[in-house]
Amino acid sequence: MNRKPLGLLLGLALVAANLVSANAASLQDPALHPKFEIPLPAPARIDATEGGQFEMEMRQTVQWLGLVDTNGRPLTTTVWGYGLTGGAVTYPGPTLMTERDVMIQVLWQNKLPRQHLLPVDTSLHWANPADRGIAAVTHLHGGHTESASDGLPEAWFTQGWNEVGEHFVKRNYRYDNDQEGATLWYHDHALGITRLNVYAGLAGFYLLRDDNERGLLADGVLPSGEHEREIVIQDRQFDRRGRLALPTGVPDVEVECPLPDGRECDRLPNPSAVAEFFGDYVLVNGVTWPNLDVERRKYRLRMLNGSDSRFYVLELRDDRMGGEAQEFLQIGTDNGFLERPVVLTQLLLAPGERADLVVDFSQFDEGTKLYLRNFGPDDPFKGFIDGELDCGDAPPGSCVADPLTTGQTMRFSVMGEPVLDDVSVGANTKLRDKIKALKQEGATRQLVLFEGLDNYGRLQPLLGTLEEGSLAWFAPITENPMVDDVEVWEVYNATEDAHPIHLHLVAFQILGRESFTGEVIEKEQPQHDGSVGIGGKLLADTLELLGDSRPAEPNEDGWKDTVVAFPGQVTRVIAKFDREGRYVWHCHILSHEDHEMMRPYHIGPMPPNGDPHAKAQAQTAARIVLEQNEPNPFNPMTRIRFNLDSDRQVALRIYDVAGRLLRTLVERELTSGEHVVTWDGRSDAGVQSPSGVYFYRLIAGERVLARSMILLR
Repeated sequence: MNRKPLGLLLGLALVAANLVSANAASLQDPALHPKFEIPLPAPARIDATEGGQFEMEMRQTVQWLGLVDTNGRPLTTTVWGYGLTGGAVTYPGPTLMTERDVMIQVLWQNKLPRQHLLPVDTSLHWANPADRGIAAVTHLHGGHTESASDGLPEAWFTQGWNEVGEHFVKRNYRYDNDQEGATLWYHDHALGITRLNVYAGLAGFYLLRDDNERGLLADGVLPSGEHEREIVIQDRQFDRRGRLALPTGVPDVEVECPLPDGRECDRLPNPSAVAEFFGDYVLVNGVTWPNLDVERRKYRLRMLNGSDSRFYVLELRDDRMGGEAQEFLQIGTDNGFLERPVVLTQLLLAPGERADLVVDFSQFDEGTKLYLRNFGPDDPFKGFIDGELDCGDAPPGSCVADPLTTGQTMRFSVMGEPVLDDVSVGANTKLRDKIKALKQEGATRQLVLFEGLDNYGRLQPLLGTLEEGSLAWFAPITENPMVDDVEVWEVYNATEDAHPIHLHLVAFQILGRESFTGEVIEKEQPQHDGSVGIGGKLLADTLELLGDSRPAEPNEDGWKDTVVAFPGQVTRVIAKFDREGRYVWHCHILSHEDHEMMRPYHIGPMPPNGDPHAKAQAQTAARIVLEQNEPNPFNPMTRIRFNLDSDRQVALRIYDVAGRLLRTLVERELTSGEHVVTWDGRSDAGVQSPSGVYFYRLIAGERVLARSMILLR
């Protein structure tokens, strides 16, 4: 993860001054671990094609992930999983099978333990429930979903909904499924701990079919049944007892201190988040390096990169350490079919991306062993130079994944005689009508990706705009399309690494990419706790496009929701924003989105109080409403406004970022209607509180509402 400046024209000179490796003595050695012996599991499937109500729960369980000790004895692992209420939970969760225009409702229930499975870095801008429960919320990635059911980061809730985030609206999520058939997936999205909850196991597939796909299946064009397989690839790390391991200690964290402007860094928290995570074990469908016995026929593989930070560059090879890369077909992207299959020998799959593939195993002799090899790096992905991995300042080819461990994912063992009545899909098969190009009828937004430093000297990836520079999550919304606007978003990557950029709600088309140069200067970057780090601003008057514009790759020429933004390039996408409400866009490197590389956006007129959920929340809560404090940030005083539907016993309390009670503002019966309470920033003992993030919590009967606010001295 050693980072070098992009130079005068691109990027901040933010070089890590100190990097100490994690202690490997207590970790499993992946090079010695058996491979390709365990059958590839198939996730359970839930038939939701006729609609209806489903109750799913998140729970802790113990599962065998294929690990063994040095004597070959199985080691089980404690994980978190999803499952139908009352049944087993699994990692990954069961696949929800759904049908276009057949609405389902899902009640996602949080039955996780009170203590997190992994160390929580409380210095990040995170959910931080005052009752110390585990915050979770499920997002349907790729779904065309109403805002209230989107799984927004601040719509989290703890066990039994005892406490909820400030953008929580309702318990029962609605999925209209009013989009083309696609490979979607669901996963946790809680503010500041998404990387932890997903790493613990909270993810699963959501397959949506439509009439077009049903026709292709009925006509024998595409593989189906046991010849259609979901495949999620993730990397993990384990200790010698088989427990999940995650580098979170001070020695694992690279920092630059003092900060570039000469300020000393704050004392590094322990545990601390790391800039990116790269595990040394590869798991497919929740087991280490599995094998799939395949017939000599065509298989459909619904691929998903569910890793935290790792980009996979996948090739299908007929020999573990060499041989020729074999051809396969890509028939679909994130959000649906391509018009016709694209023939590939190599697939780049970024975190969050999906690829719908068809592999013809009939062309191989019985007994052939095919290995799905990974030629991506064991470090941040920078892109390609003349078809080879860009290794930065390292020698060419030196950054390729370890061929004995992370350079392998799974094996296919070809068996039996060729299948004569196989499906007909081939390179020239028409899979769908031509995708109509979107026509811009809205703004062009110029957005920028930055790398900065937080107040601890840790790398802090940030989003922002060309006009304002880097912006934190809590800064005012800058992207506000109106309903049905068709906008072009230009994403300038002023960092040295590639980032997978994901937009909630919309499916977009990639217009192309173009190289640019421009000067990035430093700027102060406010942090959520009132401290200040280092951000960046790309100077518009120095921005120069280099004229090498090129369209999307052939296998990207479909509907997408996640796009790779390469360093030193502007990536242009076009999308129709057709549902009103609050959504988010972010980098899908989970460690990045948890550390501020995420921003809210709002479709439609912004509500006067800036809270797009106030009306919906009021209706859902029967007119019990807790509004955002005004002003916010504040010094020295702020007003907290709330509304009661009836006379109620009420408690309104203030907590610090560690969850300690500071001040009880109200604890008595109040009449129905609107109430305004003022807080002067002092504790119950009269002590002035320092700058930072604070939480206020309203308890009105069985209803519990909470919000955060910022005090800046």
